[in-house]
Amino acid sequence: MPEVDSATRDHVGELSALVGSPAHAAGEVRILRDGEAAFDAMLELIGAARSRVSFENFIFAGDDTGRRFADALIASASRGTAVRVLYDPIGTLMVRGGSIARVLRESGVDIRPFRPLSPYAPWTWTRLRHRDHRKTLCVDGEFAVVGGLCISDNWSPSSRGGHGWRDTALRVGGGVVRDIEQAFDTLWADTGVPPLPDASVADAAAMPPAVMVAADRPGAACVGRLYTWLAERATRSIEITDAYLVVPARALQVLTAAARRGVSVRLLLPGHNNHPLAGAAARRNYQGLLEAGVEIWEWSGAMVHAKTAVVDEEISLVGSSNLDPLSLRRNYELNLLVVDPVTGRGMRAMFDRDLEHARRIDLDSWRQRPRWTRLAEAGARMFARGL
Repeated sequence: MPEVDSATRDHVGELSALVGSPAHAAGEVRILRDGEAAFDAMLELIGAARSRVSFENFIFAGDDTGRRFADALIASASRGTAVRVLYDPIGTLMVRGGSIARVLRESGVDIRPFRPLSPYAPWTWTRLRHRDHRKTLCVDGEFAVVGGLCISDNWSPSSRGGHGWRDTALRVGGGVVRDIEQAFDTLWADTGVPPLPDASVADAAAMPPAVMVAADRPGAACVGRLYTWLAERATRSIEITDAYLVVPARALQVLTAAARRGVSVRLLLPGHNNHPLAGAAARRNYQGLLEAGVEIWEWSGAMVHAKTAVVDEEISLVGSSNLDPLSLRRNYELNLLVVDPVTGRGMRAMFDRDLEHARRIDLDSWRQRPRWTRLAEAGARMFARGL
């Protein structure tokens, strides 16, 4: 076990209380970079499943990537595995190819839409505000994959005909898997279907290396408080990768305060955002951050969609929560919080590698951007904060 200082040991208990989830011994934590690694790891787990598969995603498209996963899930169900699939029908509308749900349903897989909307039932439209933005896979109560990747060609590498969006997930094993599955069960029950009986034994280790679930639900603001806690306690470094940096004022304050007290704060954000309005709203925040000493880098590839943070190379956060109003206030989200210097060093090394494919924003040049650009950014931020 790597050396862990006493402050980090204290952090485990504080973080567990903050996210309302027990800390577990990190039986396995593996960083999965991009769709090439994450999709292969997920398909391997589905192919090896013996008793049950619980699969949840914001987008489950009917494209080549979706069909690969559908084939694997159908094959697993045909072997007698209890396969449950939960997808968000509104999220799935955002990509080409439609939904793969009909194919799975006709093949006998138990697949359910999360809070579907119907044009013939106006009372269902109130569900539009609160969506299932989680991306999780649990297999046999023993292994799980949690991250920011949806099931779509956008996340597949170009070698497989995809768009190669940059994203991150973690494969974990041990007692934390049951907590992830319980989070799945809660939303599965929302579809009117009772969860499977508990067949696992919980682990209650509370010493690092440790991993815990940081789930969020509408109005809970768990992840927002977590980012504040991390920024206020950072002593050396903060690295954040995010797709939609439309953060509340409090989050900006703690990040700038950390930079001003000497913490190295670095942000990696999209250079070309798949949601241009969100990209413009995020850029409205750049100047204050840059003036405080925060480094901002913009990804030069198609899209950086990862939602990760690493603090002092010891505490890592990976999951589905963006730093935007939808994730912080309205959606159901799920992240993994890992207190472990080995994982932390791996996460920071990956961040440094990503900067080789990014452009650093210069403060002086940023101040000289056109006035019309500034006005567009201000308007975009006003709209985004009203979501």
